[in-house]
Amino acid sequence: MNPPPLAAAHPWKTLTPDGRLVRRLASELGMEPMLAGILANRGITDRDAADAFLKPSVDALHDAHGLADMQRAAERVTQALAADETILIYGDADVDGLSATALLVEVLSTLGRRPLVFVPNRAYDGYSFTERGVQYILEQGAKLVISVDNGTSAVDAIAELQGQGVDVIVTDHHLPAATLPPAFALVNPRREDCHYPNPELSGTGVAFKLACAVAHRAGGRGRAPAAVGKVLGGALAWVAMGTVADVMPLVGENRVLVARGLRALTHSASPGLRALCGVSGMGPGHSATTEDISFKLAPRINAAARMGRSDVAVALVTATDENIANDLAATLDKLNRDRQAAERRLMADLAPRLAEVPDGQPAILGHDDWNTGLLGLVAGRVSRQRGIPTVLVSWAQGNPGKGSCRSAGSFHVHAALEHCAPLLAGFGGHRFAAGFSLARENMDAFRAAFLENWEAYAAAGRPTEALNIEGELPLVALNTRFLRAVEQLEPFGQANHRPLLVSSDVEVAVARRMGGDGSHLELQLAQGVARLRAVAFGRGDLADQLVPGQHIDVVYHPKLNRWRGREQPEAELVDLRSARSGASAPGDASAAE
Repeated sequence: MNPPPLAAAHPWKTLTPDGRLVRRLASELGMEPMLAGILANRGITDRDAADAFLKPSVDALHDAHGLADMQRAAERVTQALAADETILIYGDADVDGLSATALLVEVLSTLGRRPLVFVPNRAYDGYSFTERGVQYILEQGAKLVISVDNGTSAVDAIAELQGQGVDVIVTDHHLPAATLPPAFALVNPRREDCHYPNPELSGTGVAFKLACAVAHRAGGRGRAPAAVGKVLGGALAWVAMGTVADVMPLVGENRVLVARGLRALTHSASPGLRALCGVSGMGPGHSATTEDISFKLAPRINAAARMGRSDVAVALVTATDENIANDLAATLDKLNRDRQAAERRLMADLAPRLAEVPDGQPAILGHDDWNTGLLGLVAGRVSRQRGIPTVLVSWAQGNPGKGSCRSAGSFHVHAALEHCAPLLAGFGGHRFAAGFSLARENMDAFRAAFLENWEAYAAAGRPTEALNIEGELPLVALNTRFLRAVEQLEPFGQANHRPLLVSSDVEVAVARRMGGDGSHLELQLAQGVARLRAVAFGRGDLADQLVPGQHIDVVYHPKLNRWRGREQPEAELVDLRSARSGASAPGDASAAE
């Protein structure tokens, strides 16, 4: 009996770069045509552009003073250092906010003044400038506050601090509202009046630019002291952390910052970062990748806030003692395991509720007892599985409750929240991810307003998100030589994804669930004499639909798995379907039947 046909979850579209361009790039760069085609798909049309992409250089970094208010901000920080004023870094509990906090603590300490630190605990404080945060600033007698990865929307709190004689410098990258806070300086590349060439800096990236501008002044004649220059170089590890974890585009300046930061990551002078790498299995000899940040380091840091213990992560990233840092990293590691168990429980609780959501409609669900720290993480997982935006709200900490929404496709969740603004106690975020506060009694009206915005988007002909396939290869061609060549395109991430390839008519040799809860899929694929291990995260359900001997087409990211000195080609499965006579025709974006 033949197994039932499998349909692809997404349309497949094969990209077809200009053949003459591909041949020319392959010849000029001495690389395989497949790799040259991938470069062409990324908009690279000549050798100079290819060299800039393949060899990220600090020469491509932009002058920090191109950011609006940067000169004013850097001069105020320099003045505070010279006068030995009390400086406080006002951070945020996610990876970007904590990385920015650690970066400025390290740089300012090197310049002679270790700042105080305050990071709101999202479990009971909320986000950005809170009542408790303002009170702490005033109690500590801080004369200068530098916010990192937050502050753009804190109009009232910053007005209060400025009125109390405390200068506030906001460094942030979140979308500004119509009314800006009356800060001493507001450094945000997304300001309408800011013409900085890279509006896609992370919060840590903006903090790094401030550090560079301050170091520029500290050294005199535009040259930073050697010690500060060394710290700035090491601080790029924090920039890589924040940029990757906040899913910023890894092109242009961000690509340079992350490429340089990855080199510094496992050799950091920070006891906290070294300890975090240690519990994550990344020793000094490890060659760090963006995936190490996304799947090893960032989840451990974020686990602290998700489990109501952001104080542990704050203490780790600012630690100066090796033994204390090691203990804190071990605590974070345990918190992450606890987070994984809590996430599985929440997903199980959601399953029957999601089954009642009509197909093609966003899931907008609320509960009195859900862990608010897990809402964004779980909403992201659900939106990826369903391909539809997801909104989760919890009133576990009182009314109004806290909510998180995650996008799918090109739907703009921040714009959707703007549509719902009269019903919300507050909101913030960007196109793909946002958070908000909502009174329980407004939940039904909020759901109706959000769906109204979604239906308008759908009626306008919401674009179908096709998988852009960059080439077809037989399994036998996925060898270590080819995959080492693919690694030249790193760092991979947003706007520079790992290449997506297709292999047609491959045989399923083994299909089984993997992971502690069986939520992931492991396949052993065969094609002639070639064999390939493939893994699909979050798709353990497919193990029940695949049988040995079945022939399928697979779309995947090729990888070179390194373990104990061995290299093994592998595939991260993205989609599959019952085998056809070949892959989708060039330009064919039709979904499988």
